[in-house]
Amino acid sequence: MKIFSLTLFIAFIHCQLFCQVDGQEIDKVIKLDGKISVSQDSERWLKISVPFLINEHPDLLNMQGKRPETIEEMFNPLFLNNLKIRIWISFLNEFKRKEFRGDRKDVRYFDYYSAEIECLSIEIDRKTKKAEFLFPATIAKKCELGNYPKLTGYVLEFSRNGETFEVSDQTSFLNYDKDEYLEKYRMEALNKSSSNEGILIPGYTINDIYLKDLGPVLRK
Repeated sequence: MKIFSLTLFIAFIHCQLFCQVDGQEIDKVIKLDGKISVSQDSERWLKISVPFLINEHPDLLNMQGKRPETIEEMFNPLFLNNLKIRIWISFLNEFKRKEFRGDRKDVRYFDYYSAEIECLSIEIDRKTKKAEFLFPATIAKKCELGNYPKLTGYVLEFSRNGETFEVSDQTSFLNYDKDEYLEKYRMEALNKSSSNEGILIPGYTINDIYLKDLGPVLRK
């Protein structure tokens, strides 16, 4: 069994080389598989869902066809360990905007939130995974987000052991598509979400049903 496993592992590496290109370009390791959505999950929670696919194991790409030389270098190419999924989101605070009769695109009326899920081991099976986060319905009501809340923007980050995997559409801000506007929004989201820490939470903290295909997670 051990010989078969090692043979399969090496064969898997060589198979990957035929498809490999120089560098790890956007969507090479992970890509979004649909739009980030906001839905009414229950009377208590809104649900933010992030659908994604794992295309390649990054260690296979980094090894460039070399075989493992030590036990420490050995890994199962069908599972990815320690994948962090971090999201920053923003909503337009309608209560504040209406009080000051502000413009809906005025970022001064945006409220920012963030949360993170760390998957201890997730299977690479080309099936759509969903990282699901929960937002309190009471906060949504207080900010007058309405019956069908919409994000004014989001920032996504997929990383592992300090390595970040670039994905398409990982930053979205209203209808803007210029890099300078997206980068400015990204910095606003990262800097201002800390004031609302703990409001947006990983769904599994309420119920393990939100883990679905994510496997075991690091409980914080």
